[in-house]
Amino acid sequence: MTADDLLELGERVTRALLIASLAAGVVLGSAFLWIGIPLVGLWLAGELTRTVSTFLLSILIVVPTSMVAFGWLLFRVNALYEHVRGAPETPPARSAWLVSSSDERRALRRARGPRTLLDMSMTASAVAALILMTVWFFFLAEAPLAPLP
Repeated sequence: MTADDLLELGERVTRALLIASLAAGVVLGSAFLWIGIPLVGLWLAGELTRTVSTFLLSILIVVPTSMVAFGWLLFRVNALYEHVRGAPETPPARSAWLVSSSDERRALRRARGPRTLLDMSMTASAVAALILMTVWFFFLAEAPLAPLP
């Protein structure tokens, strides 16, 4: 192996590590967006507030604002991931919810562009958050549902 081959191998390994770390950041960040931010927000509000009204007000303001800000950061990390990975740039297409089912054929919709890592990880983490919330509410919560009078 020549020095150029070793340098090229080092660049490929570095690029692969960067791609893997960005992908892990997108996936873990998606889970933190749906699960971590609400949990941390609830815990912090419980520690920092003294009344129920300030608790609720702080939760209603801080958690959604934090989720939007973190979502924007996640979007930027995904764009960097796609750029480093070398994904082809696709022109912005019409959103799927704006298209009638009779307007396009399925094959044309699929050819429009593949789903990104962010799309898949956000969907999976949102489903996981809903499942965890349901399990907690019905099986782990301390106060059972009150019976109807």
